[in-house]
Amino acid sequence: MGYPQVGIHPQAGLHRWLTTTLSTNVESMFEELVAQAVGSRDAVGAVGAWARAENAACARRLAACADVLERHVSADGSAERENWSADNWNAAAAEIAAAQGVSLGVASHQLVIAWGLRKRLPKVAEVFAAGAVSYRMVEAIESRTRLVRDAEANAKIDAEIAARVEQWAGLSVAKIENAIDFWVDRYDPFAVRHAQTKARGRHVDVHVSDDGSGTAYVDALLMATDAEAFDRRLDAMAAAVCEDDPRTIEQRRADAMGALGHGADRLACACGRDDCEAAQLTVSSTVIHVVAREESLSDDTDVDLDGEDPPGPSREELLKMTVREALSPRAEDMPSAPADTDPAYLLGRGILPAPLLAAKLAGAAQIKYVRHPGDAPPEPRHRPSTALAWFVRCRDLTCRFPGCDVPADHCDIDHTIAYPAGPTQASNLKCLCRKHHLIKTFWAWREVQHPDGRVDWTSPTGHTVSTCPGAELLFPALCRPTAPVDPAIVRRAAEAPTDSEARGLMMPRRKRTRAQDRAAAIDEERELNAPINAARLAERDEPPPF
Repeated sequence: MGYPQVGIHPQAGLHRWLTTTLSTNVESMFEELVAQAVGSRDAVGAVGAWARAENAACARRLAACADVLERHVSADGSAERENWSADNWNAAAAEIAAAQGVSLGVASHQLVIAWGLRKRLPKVAEVFAAGAVSYRMVEAIESRTRLVRDAEANAKIDAEIAARVEQWAGLSVAKIENAIDFWVDRYDPFAVRHAQTKARGRHVDVHVSDDGSGTAYVDALLMATDAEAFDRRLDAMAAAVCEDDPRTIEQRRADAMGALGHGADRLACACGRDDCEAAQLTVSSTVIHVVAREESLSDDTDVDLDGEDPPGPSREELLKMTVREALSPRAEDMPSAPADTDPAYLLGRGILPAPLLAAKLAGAAQIKYVRHPGDAPPEPRHRPSTALAWFVRCRDLTCRFPGCDVPADHCDIDHTIAYPAGPTQASNLKCLCRKHHLIKTFWAWREVQHPDGRVDWTSPTGHTVSTCPGAELLFPALCRPTAPVDPAIVRRAAEAPTDSEARGLMMPRRKRTRAQDRAAAIDEERELNAPINAARLAERDEPPPF
């Protein structure tokens, strides 16, 4: 199918891609972009050509995402499913996530952009498909125009931005947002998004470092008053230890933040003296789960985690050394040989090196042993025993749906073959977060679980992807095969029809559909912005001088 010519005001300045490229066939256009990239004779030209091909490929991927949602919302009974807790949007996002190996949240965000291009910004989508703009630019346009409600105003904004967006490629993020807001302001002044709405995006995110150090970054957006109170609280806790505490002030502030997370009201001093009044820490009511081999708890590798100066020669010693001596490691600075221990795993957060685990956590840990069930027969009840449930959680570590990283201790224990037809045994149990549990149950996903914990997933459209237990790499002993499910039970389950309509009667219901939630959010933000937008509009209409 060819792209239609875009009707834009003559003064807008039609670009070359509007008069030539958009009238060609979609696939031919993409093939031409790839051919240009492959045929480029210099590296810089190849970078630009491949960037355009990448943009065009991303546009096609998002268009395919919109197609998936279109299929769901146009199917029979889709209106009723909009009130499901796991609605049409969730079902589409789950298929998209599985196809790309990303999380449900990432897929849902991509679907927001894709649906916005499909329904509100078709001309911008054409520019994107031609490879002329990046995903970052398209994401900004979709977000900054989201409050526009009038269809005619939306069409004009779409056309105006599409005619100029290629020229914005070299602008900063702030300048791009200003350029988008200019056209929103011209056709729907009350849809301009303002900085004060940033407070509505308050959040706290925790990102575990991927370097295996066992540390994490905390990214937060707080109200200024709360942030000031938090800052002062950390200072007060850091200052309450005795003068022999070996940590720097920044290390104590970081540890104080951890103490708050554990429910403590003070920071325990690390001086090591028995008579230190600040050495006691209040009992924590917070529980975190760490999976580790028993040997890792007693790892005796030397670690130096506190203090200002790292191990090595002092500044005075360095001044007396030659360059070769300064760069050569000294025997006294070399760490002792690491013990033959494996890292631990903090559920939902990643690995913890064994020396860090032993030095910081082992002394305060409550140890529970996990036993491999071996060839144990099925248990007689629907709910697995505590021992079996913890084996499954430690084997899986996270939700087992493709692309999902919800920690196992926040997941349901799901029967792959539904109970009572399916037995309660390790080879028929896995971890699923509540959202993916609903999607699996009510949206006709099929799965086959193997005795080693591997699960083969088949989507409603017949696409297959496999997921392996999280312990496969870190704790392979937990992935030894367990007693298999009776083949006759497996065969009957494979032949059974999917009873999705009957299950729909039990699906948790939404109070409002997703579309109603979006409309209400737009109305709320427009109302919050109304006083500022009205003042700006009145000022703009005044005669000069302004």
